[in-house]
Amino acid sequence: MATIQDGNWLNQYVAPQLLQEFKNYKDDFIGVLPGVPVQALTADGVRLNKLINNVGFRVNNTDAFVAKKMDGKKIFVEFEKYDTEPTSVDDAEIRAIGYDKRNEVRKKHAESFKLGIRDHVLWKLAPSVSDNADMPVMRTTGADDGTGRKRLTFADLVKYLEKVKALNLPNENEFYMVLCPEHSTDLILDRDSAAYFADKSIFFDMQTGKVKSVMGFKFFENNAVLAYDNAGNKKAKGAALISTDRRASLFFYAPNTFYHIEKVKILYKPETTDTKSADPTSEFRTQTYGIVDRIEDIGVGALVSGIV
Repeated sequence: MATIQDGNWLNQYVAPQLLQEFKNYKDDFIGVLPGVPVQALTADGVRLNKLINNVGFRVNNTDAFVAKKMDGKKIFVEFEKYDTEPTSVDDAEIRAIGYDKRNEVRKKHAESFKLGIRDHVLWKLAPSVSDNADMPVMRTTGADDGTGRKRLTFADLVKYLEKVKALNLPNENEFYMVLCPEHSTDLILDRDSAAYFADKSIFFDMQTGKVKSVMGFKFFENNAVLAYDNAGNKKAKGAALISTDRRASLFFYAPNTFYHIEKVKILYKPETTDTKSADPTSEFRTQTYGIVDRIEDIGVGALVSGIV
């Protein structure tokens, strides 16, 4: 059996697969998030004006009409700064190594940036608490999966769709859900879905196991950890989960979201500028500004695994 130790062999062949990360960088759901209107972009962030619809409707009116002003609201979404932590590579460690470590370090920074943005989008869009009806957070009600977690059922999905439709969002073709791995498996196993879909291939792909778009939701799947504690509060990004925390699937109404990334800069300080170190050192980092947010606190939510 292979053993892994710290460090690098010198003057030895390195298999390309050993330079790859064993991580899932899947971020296809980001593609449906609308970009920021160019006219609304400023150096500080996005500035938008919104009209509040106060137009009434009458039947068989006999009174004189009185015109009303239609008020507006100002919306501001500020920029965030996204960075990877710098990595140093000194001349001594790469002098006789069997691969281009500087180039591989650059690749690792690109991978980490992509992974970080994916996790940030999932976390940022999700409601922080579970007591706002405009951002519905609902617990699953299925049977114990053997770990004290209640499975997601087809009936739960229908009930959640009812909550989403109660928001009266304009375009029902823009309902998206990013399923966590447990919920994706739950829906495949659920007996109710088997009863409703005699041909299970209508509900999920028999070859890949991917849950298809159904019941008004367009599904994505991801392994990123979005989780809530027992009190219904969103866990801090990157926080370790305890026994009463549960992972969640994210719902979002795409038109109520923003996603904008400026050009990502690769910051590189070559070792040729290091005149003092015994082993001249180069440094790498990526950095940019962007916006990931909800336009308003409505049209996002989560399905959280229940606790037995």
